[in-house]
Amino acid sequence: MDENSTPITEETTFEKMLDETFTTIHNGGIVKGTVLRVTSTEVTVDLGYKSDGIILKSEFTDDNNAHLPDIVKPGDEFDVFIIRVNDGDGNVMVSKKKLDNQMGYKLLEQAYADKTPLPGKVTEVIRGGLMANIHGCKAFVPSSQIAGRFVEDLNQFKGKEFHFHILELDRRKRRIVAGRKELALQEAQQHRDALFSTLEVGAHLTGTVSRLVDFGAFIDLGGVDGLIHVSELSWKRVRKASDVLKVGDTVNITVIAIDPEKNKISLTMKDPEANPWKDIEERFPVDSIVEGTVVRLAPFGAFVKLDDGIDGLVHVSQISQRRITKPDEELAIGQTISVLVTAIDTENRKISLSKKQADIELGYVTPEYDDEDDEEPPEEEPPTTPAEPSTEEEATAEE
Repeated sequence: MDENSTPITEETTFEKMLDETFTTIHNGGIVKGTVLRVTSTEVTVDLGYKSDGIILKSEFTDDNNAHLPDIVKPGDEFDVFIIRVNDGDGNVMVSKKKLDNQMGYKLLEQAYADKTPLPGKVTEVIRGGLMANIHGCKAFVPSSQIAGRFVEDLNQFKGKEFHFHILELDRRKRRIVAGRKELALQEAQQHRDALFSTLEVGAHLTGTVSRLVDFGAFIDLGGVDGLIHVSELSWKRVRKASDVLKVGDTVNITVIAIDPEKNKISLTMKDPEANPWKDIEERFPVDSIVEGTVVRLAPFGAFVKLDDGIDGLVHVSQISQRRITKPDEELAIGQTISVLVTAIDTENRKISLSKKQADIELGYVTPEYDDEDDEEPPEEEPPTTPAEPSTEEEATAEE
């Protein structure tokens, strides 16, 4: 025996035999691991080696919000990638994520070539869009590719699972761009077809305000939008939808018109039971004198509020005994006046009023000349409700 060689003893023989039973591992290798312990920061796995493997949370998942005990448990088995056989403290550092990424890339490459969608989960909201985990790979989802329409608040997608198309894939640059716009449009069309097949005029629904425009509010009915025109928001006069609603509000609405060919659903928030016009002739009989408040002046006359949702028109010729050319020569917004009800058109929801006749009836003034000899300005009464938006306006707004 060489005097410099290690003497063979029973202990060294047992150590050699024990080493031979261990799995041979090396940096960059792939071995099967069995989970032994799980904490919030790392997973310990048995590699069949003399040292256990340690998987840090960052090497297990890309989801920073993930709680490891919720997604892995002792006894689970999976392949792991050997990062370092010895980290200096005798630990074997391994990664599950690297193998998932490699396998995921193969799936993504195939899906990209075949143009087939893959399931994924939105993990975070970033500038310009979202980040999603698709088969263990990080993918960027631009804001323009998230839905079939513009979405202002992207946080509503965080933590949710969807199917995505792979739009761009560069493995060398580790760049993956995904999107679900086409899929979202298909889903919306399916929802639309199902809704239009069952929806009826008069149906009572609940929806969410998805968008506000000058002429009304768009309501999400579950992937399909309906429109509440500004004139249908309330029995009271509403100038713009943002005065009574905000995006995200939940509203109860009634369907008043359906046009499947144009994909249009017209809605109202008006409660028929609260219709201020249903007993108008009893509350404001013709030839009765009532009080009202001047709420709007126009070149042809003054609008006077008689009650909530009830405005009447005093034509410029019926404001004063003397000849005037503009209502503001006698009246001001906010002024309370007495008027005589001269006519009611319930079908068109119009009430004609006369301050001049009321003043005579109340004895405030006496006629100074014969009105029949006067040449009155032509009657030019506009509709009491705002005009419906043109098709072009709605199309532009919907885009």
